[in-house]
Amino acid sequence: MLYAQLAFMHIFLHMLCVIFAFWVLGALNVDEWFRKGETGRIRMFIILAAVLLGSALSNFIMDFFRLVQEAALLF
Repeated sequence: MLYAQLAFMHIFLHMLCVIFAFWVLGALNVDEWFRKGETGRIRMFIILAAVLLGSALSNFIMDFFRLVQEAALLF
């Protein structure tokens, strides 16, 4: 696979995984973890957690994809 295609797929997968993580984190009730009236901090926490979880998921998927391709070379 060309490096440009792989890079585009990685960027697209990062965006999808961050959006998915944001959607999943929206179901959590994180308001209880913060003091009342700290909506800015709550939003920032959810955004940062979504980016961290989404990029970790994306890296896991891309690593798995690469390892499957490399394992095919063994046979």
